[in-house]
Amino acid sequence: MRIRVLALLFSAATVTSLAAQVTPLPDRVPCAVPDRQDRQVPDRVHLSGMLGVRIDHSALNRLRAMDIDRLLEGYRKRPGRQSYDGEHVGKWLHAATLAWVYTGDAKLRAKLDHTVSELVRCQEANGYLGTYLPAKRWTEWDVWAHKYNLIGLLTYIRYTGNRQPLSACRKMGDLLCRTFGDEPGKRDIIQAGEHVGMAPTSVFEPMVWLYRITGDKKYADFCRYILRAWEQPNGPHIVSRLLAGKGVDQVGNGKAYEMLSCLNGMLEWYRTVGDPQLLQVALNAWNDIVRNRLYITGTASAGELFHGLYELPNTGEVGETCVTVTWIQFNGHLLRLTGEARFADELERSVYNQLCGAQRPDGRAWVYYCQMEGKKPYTSSLDGQCCLSSGPRGFALVPTFAITTDGDGVVVNFFNPGVANLRLRDAAPVKIGIETGYPYSGKVAINVDPAEPHEFAVKLRVPKWCCPALLQVNGQAADTKPAADGYAALRRTWKQGDRIELTLALEPRLVLGDHLNADRAAVLYGPLVLAADRALSEGHDINTLKLASADLDKLQVTPEPAPTALKTWPGEEVFRVNAILRRGSTPLQICLVPFADAGAVGDTFYQVWLPLPTAKATAAGLPLPPPAAPGSPPR
Repeated sequence: MRIRVLALLFSAATVTSLAAQVTPLPDRVPCAVPDRQDRQVPDRVHLSGMLGVRIDHSALNRLRAMDIDRLLEGYRKRPGRQSYDGEHVGKWLHAATLAWVYTGDAKLRAKLDHTVSELVRCQEANGYLGTYLPAKRWTEWDVWAHKYNLIGLLTYIRYTGNRQPLSACRKMGDLLCRTFGDEPGKRDIIQAGEHVGMAPTSVFEPMVWLYRITGDKKYADFCRYILRAWEQPNGPHIVSRLLAGKGVDQVGNGKAYEMLSCLNGMLEWYRTVGDPQLLQVALNAWNDIVRNRLYITGTASAGELFHGLYELPNTGEVGETCVTVTWIQFNGHLLRLTGEARFADELERSVYNQLCGAQRPDGRAWVYYCQMEGKKPYTSSLDGQCCLSSGPRGFALVPTFAITTDGDGVVVNFFNPGVANLRLRDAAPVKIGIETGYPYSGKVAINVDPAEPHEFAVKLRVPKWCCPALLQVNGQAADTKPAADGYAALRRTWKQGDRIELTLALEPRLVLGDHLNADRAAVLYGPLVLAADRALSEGHDINTLKLASADLDKLQVTPEPAPTALKTWPGEEVFRVNAILRRGSTPLQICLVPFADAGAVGDTFYQVWLPLPTAKATAAGLPLPPPAAPGSPPR
């Protein structure tokens, strides 16, 4: 297929207005395992294009517009509207802090300062900062609320440099240490919350942060206690079962959000102390999810649980947004720790498809579940919701890994257009500018502008869906063969004006379904998963349509500009494809839309997996793939 070049227009958004870069507070306790890739400070990387629009809308239309009184309501007048009402303010603080660093928006910063001050005022003298009345404390979700308050406040402290809330964090940490443990007279944390104790023990992550920022040994001891609690007879057995090769569906009760939250805390502890067994636990979980329990759009869970092998229904409570965001966090940790591009591949899949798909394009509303077919019931109300506070955290994290640095130089994980002002590990400044119409164009130009001529590597992720890729530096051909880490590395002495031109084979692909999607197929284009949308089905009910062929060439997938009424950002395209009516063989054409925008305009029905014209995919000479054997590579 012909590769198209789209014009790139960089918007004059507020995200470029920072006068000075933010310097995060350093930890007192150094990590035993240095990151292979750096967690980039969000103000170093500013994205435009498809993701830039989504990130801006999340920051300014959702986070800045949040009703702070609603966030604090459950603290000011306990117990609040719902048992987990206390989680929202901490999630908001986490996302809004990162969004403020990214945008430099003064109104958002003022809202942050006010919210932190008001939240801390709600803390009781003993350190309690939850929403429960005394008679019901430590029974359901108040350790969970403390977790998110610690995450939010510690993120605020780290990036603003304002240490005043650290006292409130220490009081929370001290209260948890006094209350829970395996010493006589202390409570069992497994019994203090939901899902075989995975909800309360997910406080692991911010307790590691609290230890590193304070150096107080009792917080490290509490982290070790959580590892022991997991392996109690009544615990979820996270470490032992995953080390033994069990699937994630056999850990605890299989609750995906809480389990991934625990694994994220475990990886922070691995980073801190260096126990290699813990990294293996995480890799075993990742392999199991990617091979057996991951949706094509980059999410997991049905009914909020991990289920049996390939049990991935298309409808119902599918793809909880909280799971999507913790999956993004999980891959972000593994990318930093290992420097391996396979984790960036999963980040791209999840961000461009499932995360964007769960967000209403204007950023003001989200869906709790984002299924593979149906409608998207967007809402902006926190009542009965957890995912509305999780979704913006996903977008706030994207600038921390999209373009970053490592021990060799610069790493480009995402090819979205944007500008990064980085400092290499030797403190040398370098500016990276990406010009492209990606993900609708495979032409990517990368301008490399060091302040002075300097030798370092620029590593480019070669997406696993792309073959071949072509590469030039200043007009001269270069090798695109990726190294063992999955990156094509260009090492040279770079100078201002140097230009890399990368051409990715951006073209449609047909993925044949299996298991619950036997006799169906999905159409992909580069990193994008496409879906049929009632708004673009030429007046036909989607349920009456089939793909015209299991032969990709006969489908004649053709990109074209999206209709104005359905365009959620200026460069959006749709993809015309040959189809037929299910009854009979009447040929027609419909347009597929990226999953990110499916059903987003007009509350229309959409569908990812579309029926094939034959009773079996094998009738077209395309055998269905067998189930993945243990130890086999991801399909």
